Amino acid sequence: MGRKKGFDGKKISSIISALARNPDGLWLRQLSRDTGLSATTVGTYIGGILEPLLEETSLGSGSRPMLRVIRLKPYVLQKIAEGRSIGEILKMLKILSNAQSN
Repeated sequence: MGRKKGFDGKKISSIISALARNPDGLWLRQLSRDTGLSATTVGTYIGGILEPLLEETSLGSGSRPMLRVIRLKPYVLQKIAEGRSIGEILKMLKILSNAQSN
């Protein structure tokens, strides 16, 4: 028995919670420390399922930036403050992105 395929809801919740507590953003390594997840795992989630919810600022040029600062989009912070769940926000953003691509 291995791990289930796909993304883990607890890890998603952990990352979103850490970013909600720090609306100005966190750099990738600090986010990793705050959540207790490896930097590789956090990077995978940020580049995957959480990408529509986040704004990322990279400092440094080249293929590997010196610092990546991650923050929730203002829209997402607003919806969290209204009491919406992460699942509802993800669903709404998926619908909006599908509507824009058509």
